[in-house]
Amino acid sequence: MAAILGIATATYADWFWQHPRPVPSDFGQPWAAARMLAQGDNPYDLIGPGRPFEHRFLLIYPATAALAAMPFAWAPARLADALFIGLGAGLLAWALTRRTLANPQLWVFASFGMMVAAQTVQWSPYLTAAALMPWLGFVFAAKPSIGLAMLAAYPSRLAILVAAAFTLVTVLLWPWWIAAWLATLPSVTHMSAPVMRWGGPFILLALVKWRRADARLLAALACVPQTPVLYEVVPLFLLVRTFREATFLTVLMALVVKIVQANEHAAHLSPALTGADYNTWMALNGQWMVWLVYLPCTALVLCRPNEGLTFQWRTPLDAWRALRGRITATDSPTQGPPDLAPESLQGVHVPGAQ
Repeated sequence: MAAILGIATATYADWFWQHPRPVPSDFGQPWAAARMLAQGDNPYDLIGPGRPFEHRFLLIYPATAALAAMPFAWAPARLADALFIGLGAGLLAWALTRRTLANPQLWVFASFGMMVAAQTVQWSPYLTAAALMPWLGFVFAAKPSIGLAMLAAYPSRLAILVAAAFTLVTVLLWPWWIAAWLATLPSVTHMSAPVMRWGGPFILLALVKWRRADARLLAALACVPQTPVLYEVVPLFLLVRTFREATFLTVLMALVVKIVQANEHAAHLSPALTGADYNTWMALNGQWMVWLVYLPCTALVLCRPNEGLTFQWRTPLDAWRALRGRITATDSPTQGPPDLAPESLQGVHVPGAQ
């Protein structure tokens, strides 16, 4: 199943290459940066509008993303895109089917979120899979904003160690990259946190169920800056528990696409545009995502019991001793027993799967 879905996603991404792209894929930036770093060049000087690697934006990824893209740097851009997204989809499918093929979260592959992720060659399948398989934690370092949200929902000592080691290796190889990366971030004007949009603060009501991983995921994703496009909400399929919920979330994503397309035509906007029009399109997309994806998911989580982490610490000192070096997976985002190996925390009771 995982191989079939991975190959199908790679094939779709490659087919999409046959249509003219306004800009290289999203993976194009780290792919080009990996090649430049391998040649001893500074990609933060070479990627962007009017630069040797023409792109709508300056290089907004940390060098950790370029290091993660190194295994694909040998391939031409079209092949690298297909291999990258195909592998990500295959890993996500493998993570979701390790226990059963009847996992309703597999509906993610029928959603517009995954379709857009394949079209633009995104990291979201890797980030979602890493919540289930902590050894993939290095992708959290490659896309740190979403990575921090995933770790807030599904903390894992292994994932944190892998991400930290990956970041350390990158710094040792290219010590200058952090300053160069931070200098490019002010050029990003289209990213924002969903919680900042109309109705967005209501998403934080999910924290009423803070013991649940799905509640923490929803609230954390709403608070981090992100591109307001459907591929960013692929991790929200980890909230799904039944096929009815999976169908509901899939339909909501389709509604976002249809409504935004209708508003595009009415306002004569296109995602291929640049400048103010592009930002307007992004804002429109982000607003409908809040209303039709985030808020319904918040209602879904609020209908569930506040179960998950149970703290039994007597003093703050007990809490510190328990947490220091002992972070592990707290609850599983899939049905059934926890996917991750149970590793008890001193003074913390972690009940079975929800």
